[in-house]
Amino acid sequence: MISIVMATYNGEKYIEQQLESIAAQTILPDELIVGDDCSTDKTIEILENFKNRVRFTVKIFRNKANVGYIKNFARVILEAKGDFVFLCDQDDFWFTNKIETVLKAFENNPKTQLIAHNANCTDSNLKSLGKTLFEYDISRGLEYGSAMHGFVTCVRKDFLKYATPIPYSYSFDGWLYYLSSEMKVRYVLDEVLGYYRRHDKAVTFDTIGKNQSFIEAIKKRILKNIKNIKFIHSMEGINAHFAPKASTYEFVRKIKVNKELPDWVDIELLNKLECRSQKEVELFKARYKAISVNGLSRLRRILSAYKKGVYNNFHDFRTAIDDLFRVK
Repeated sequence: MISIVMATYNGEKYIEQQLESIAAQTILPDELIVGDDCSTDKTIEILENFKNRVRFTVKIFRNKANVGYIKNFARVILEAKGDFVFLCDQDDFWFTNKIETVLKAFENNPKTQLIAHNANCTDSNLKSLGKTLFEYDISRGLEYGSAMHGFVTCVRKDFLKYATPIPYSYSFDGWLYYLSSEMKVRYVLDEVLGYYRRHDKAVTFDTIGKNQSFIEAIKKRILKNIKNIKFIHSMEGINAHFAPKASTYEFVRKIKVNKELPDWVDIELLNKLECRSQKEVELFKARYKAISVNGLSRLRRILSAYKKGVYNNFHDFRTAIDDLFRVK
């Protein structure tokens, strides 16, 4: 069974092309699961019309309140029933052989749990920007095919069973890429199987093919730094960093409760991940204890934790100072 999971929000301008590219696949999905985040345009109307004329199941879940792209996708992915789950954005475009090619790659790599394929970067009209997605990653100083792009991703349901729910502070694709990379069950498929459409309204808009002015670049950096500083000095900041550590440990425990481990699991890698995540959870708990009080009591606890080496894994003295002034 094949599932496609899509998150939508005011996507009327491009979503019809994306849906048509799904309907034109050489191997059709069994279901398309859509999570709509309170669209106010014709997105739902387009989806309903599509639902009524295709040969596969289309399920549309509408959020009662806007939760944002990351949470929307993290929630709707739990609804997928397929053995293979393709992640899909509302504004890109799939080549007709995408599903068929990815399934063939899984067949040739039976232990692989996540596959990421290449794509052509385009403008809003699907005109090429002269780079593939993986080439763009290299231009940003990243390893070929290492970046996290949900729309080129397909993951096995068996892996999702252990990897979900996705921690709230992580992007859905980032979390799946992280775990599959740690367990060495991620495969990079170099073949170009779609168009990665870039436009000003895209949730993950970047500057592929664009030249930012010096002023624009500085302004963007300043705003980002202000946002990061506010985030770091809040309890939300520490919670956001703790959540994936705890979830990583939970991922390992879910696998280990099985009498027989899944055939894709390397026990040595799993044990290493367990030891590291368990240690990180313990260190975060020590930090929580230190900042659970205020005033001089907090100062004493942080100094004690610092002397015990708790902050060695957290940028050392700088993080201890952050915790001293963190707002509960």
